[in-house]
Amino acid sequence: MCAYHSPAAAKPRRRDGAPTPVAAASGPIARVLAERAEIRSGPGFDYRVIGSVTRDDTVRMVERGKRGGWTRVQMESGIVGWVLTEQIVLLSSGTGEPEEVGPMRRFGRTLRNKVLGPSNLLTARIGGTISAGALGREGLVLVRPSVFIAPSAAIEAYVGPSVGRDKTRGLMGLAANVYLSPGIPFTPFISVGFGAAYTKGKADTLTSARWNYLLSPGGGIWIIFKRGVGIRFDFRNHVLLRADHASSKQEYSGAFAFSF
Repeated sequence: MCAYHSPAAAKPRRRDGAPTPVAAASGPIARVLAERAEIRSGPGFDYRVIGSVTRDDTVRMVERGKRGGWTRVQMESGIVGWVLTEQIVLLSSGTGEPEEVGPMRRFGRTLRNKVLGPSNLLTARIGGTISAGALGREGLVLVRPSVFIAPSAAIEAYVGPSVGRDKTRGLMGLAANVYLSPGIPFTPFISVGFGAAYTKGKADTLTSARWNYLLSPGGGIWIIFKRGVGIRFDFRNHVLLRADHASSKQEYSGAFAFSF
């Protein structure tokens, strides 16, 4: 639990410790976008879950999202708590009908509701990609499983081959990814990786097999669709290091990505 809790997050409690429903709020109505959204006792993942709502449920907005991506809402049962702002969409006050918006915003909302998230990176525990692209002038395929250690950070492994005209190469290692806006469906990220590359010449060449250390800084963007699946684009500079030599190759790849 957090060391400090906002007075706004405090709720009346029954003797059994459960939140006590309060009088109906008078704020605007919001509709739930996520398949399941958790209602927490305060604006953060350190607060306990006090309820949940499902897709197309409606809630009353008590305080709009001014606390790091969280909005205070009231459920139909009367319980007041906090939900991720990205998991709800505002409707017109008191009517349950969508608010009047311009054509561009309407198009954006339609795209978001029908195709995109909301992003699940804030609650995801594991993820991964299957990437294909180019490493310099070589073809590249990488599998990248990952474990989230925080809502905006993950440790990612990578392994796979690259194939060129004269040689084949195997890459393997670990990377640390930092997601700059994990609460929205378009999530840019930066990454630093360390590992090794095994390079072997083809049968008709005289190139000997060798190992290189691998340093892989870069980044990209993750576009998240429904149910935690999406596409990811990676742009990295892989530096191959030996005691007597260093070279670099640029990766440009696209990937099927998932997180849950």
